[in-house]
Amino acid sequence: MSLQYDEIAAHYREVDRVVGPYRENVEIPSLLHALGRVDGASVLDLGCGGGPFTRALRRQGAADVLGVDASAAMIELARRTEQQEQLGVRYEVHDIVGLPVLGAFDIVTAALVLHYADSRSTLARMCRSAYVNLAPHGRLLAIVGNPRLQPQVSQPNGFVLNRPDRLRDGDPFTISIPTTPPTSLAVHYWSCAAYEDVLKDCGFTDVSWEPMTGLPTDTEPVGLVLSARRPGADGSSRGKTE
Repeated sequence: MSLQYDEIAAHYREVDRVVGPYRENVEIPSLLHALGRVDGASVLDLGCGGGPFTRALRRQGAADVLGVDASAAMIELARRTEQQEQLGVRYEVHDIVGLPVLGAFDIVTAALVLHYADSRSTLARMCRSAYVNLAPHGRLLAIVGNPRLQPQVSQPNGFVLNRPDRLRDGDPFTISIPTTPPTSLAVHYWSCAAYEDVLKDCGFTDVSWEPMTGLPTDTEPVGLVLSARRPGADGSSRGKTE
């Protein structure tokens, strides 16, 4: 995953031109709506890329925001943007598969990153990385690929999914982004049930799907917002970011 994003970093502006409007009008508002108030919260953003979600969370009032990504080139882009608009966001290079404990965060976000898991065990390791970096009662918000999307059709953000109609969990396929030249991403198919099961196996509770905002009626979103919580020591799940 880091290699393909190192390559994307070289023409990031072109990719951002295509996907940016959908991200700004649908994905970020949907994530923030699902989170509610984040004033004073600490946030870890997994697979932060160039940092659009970290910046949005910081502007929304999060007190401490750390973005991590396996691609050193993408982290460098994020840091350059931070130098231009100093919000106080930190960035570090880390592979989220087997991520060490970086803190006890109130919130962990993972936007369109879990679909890079090439096996159920890899998906579990990614989710476990989120779990061990959450404080008790902390919350995970992930945007995951919508398994209901039709293949070979341009999606609202311009993506085209190059895959057969029927896939099993973990099967690989590619996403085409209409840049010049075209950009291709290698990802994997995961059903909603697979995400739910893996999160529960990792110890998460309150696993649920949040509504998407900013889309016309009857339009399938490109990604879905998945919410889960790390329970407290007593097994309770009530948290301050509800």
